[in-house]
Amino acid sequence: MGNFRDWVLEVAGAEADPVFVGFNAAFDWSFVNYYFHRYLSTNPFGFAALDIKSLYMGATNCTWAGTKSSHIAKALHPKLEGTHDALEDALYQAELFRRIRSVER
Repeated sequence: MGNFRDWVLEVAGAEADPVFVGFNAAFDWSFVNYYFHRYLSTNPFGFAALDIKSLYMGATNCTWAGTKSSHIAKALHPKLEGTHDALEDALYQAELFRRIRSVER
């Protein structure tokens, strides 16, 4: 967890606040938060997360049912796909996040 914290802080940079981003972020953040607090007594992400599903809902004005990963992928045409491999899923979610941020409002 110390290596993870150090990497997060390095990538974020000295002037930035790290932001935990994920597809159904509340689920993943709860585990990450638990282990940071168990082993380091602090979480570099703080007590909040940015949820990709919620971001998509706000960016596209769709319903909650429209935030399923299959619906988002159909609309945004990502090159990657979710495979249930941790690294591949992280890269896929990062691609979805970037594509949602580029959606014209």
